[in-house]
Amino acid sequence: MIAFAFLLAGCGIRHEQAGLTADQARSMAVQLANDKAAELYGCRPFHDNLSAHFAAGCWRWTTRQGAGYTDFQATVELAADGSTNHVEVQWLDSRNRFTGF
Repeated sequence: MIAFAFLLAGCGIRHEQAGLTADQARSMAVQLANDKAAELYGCRPFHDNLSAHFAAGCWRWTTRQGAGYTDFQATVELAADGSTNHVEVQWLDSRNRFTGF
């Protein structure tokens, strides 16, 4: 019964409405991820083929793009109003760097 009361009270979950559409959030996220990748690695590897998801008051967009022996992974979080919360781009190299014994 107590657990049910927490669910009714919202249990700390923010009930904000998104100020952006999923398409707008996705487009902004792709732009921000490519800007960050260009700054860090001199390329713009991301495309807007995956949707952004709205949960807990923010938009989140995550993708991975292959490029030869490397992958680029991006995570972008936007506030409900579209302001930037977090942009992370990682370069993942799948080549085996172990040279032997």
